[in-house]
Amino acid sequence: MMARWLCAAALAMVGPVAAEGSAETPEPPLLGDYITDSRALYPLRVGDWEAMGEKRYERQELGVSVRYQDTRKPDRWMDLYLYPAGVMFDPAFERVFQYSIDEIVQIARDRNAGDVRLAHARTFATAPAAGEGMLGDLAVKARSFAMEVPMRDKRYLSVLAMTVRDLYFIKVRYSVEAGSVSDEDVQRQAETFLAGFAADIRVLNTGSCRQELQVRPMPVGSARPDTVLASTNEGQGDEMWIADDAVYLRPAIIGNATTADRLKAEAQSIRNALRGRCVSPEAMEILVPDGMREIRFEYRLPAGGSDGTVPRLRSPRSGLG
Repeated sequence: MMARWLCAAALAMVGPVAAEGSAETPEPPLLGDYITDSRALYPLRVGDWEAMGEKRYERQELGVSVRYQDTRKPDRWMDLYLYPAGVMFDPAFERVFQYSIDEIVQIARDRNAGDVRLAHARTFATAPAAGEGMLGDLAVKARSFAMEVPMRDKRYLSVLAMTVRDLYFIKVRYSVEAGSVSDEDVQRQAETFLAGFAADIRVLNTGSCRQELQVRPMPVGSARPDTVLASTNEGQGDEMWIADDAVYLRPAIIGNATTADRLKAEAQSIRNALRGRCVSPEAMEILVPDGMREIRFEYRLPAGGSDGTVPRLRSPRSGLG
């Protein structure tokens, strides 16, 4: 949900921000419009885990997967999935994560191979994402889940860990033979790996998600425009109404270039936190550092008049990776 009030303490630099509408407001199309191109630079090594192979899926909304092998124990690996999420707040992300759990548990039970033992789901800390401090309780919290399942005459501990960075889901699946390590250790390994990957990956997006805010005067004697996403400093001289493409300021403030520029920059940060941080097409062209690999995605509107929107509350990943 896009809560009516964003965390005031986290917004000390601009004061309380009131967000308009609710989290159930339809999101703009992702594929072919909201994001037209993405460029992901991801690490080839995360701690003791080294990338061994990459798979790009034919259906563009499924993104890519990368298999990482434990350099200390070559018989162990983690499968990491990177695929588009769109604008995501924690209440919606929690539902996505729970759907993923339900799907995995159902697949395991459908095998009829024996008892499925569920551990527990929990949140865990990762390095803050851009703009996260402005969202308060709406900021996505990384989550993990562990279970023990029968498979091929053995039992395995299997972990799912997920988060979101720059409009993309990051999901990790990790399974090891039960008895070789504790639930806690397996879950912690997956969480540590995901946190390390999320800290190092860099995702650049462009499309209609990119909006350079224009400064417009607040209309006198009329209601605020329906396009307003959030407002701050209400009733004060430096009040702002923030929309996707504009920040509305009092005419007297617009006449003060220094103050207007400062408020515009603050409004841009808030808008980007609410709608996704994107860059100009020219800013997508950066060098690939040593130890990183590049993946490029292009999203275009499909034929037949569809807007290209993909389901947000489903997980296309399942199985024991």
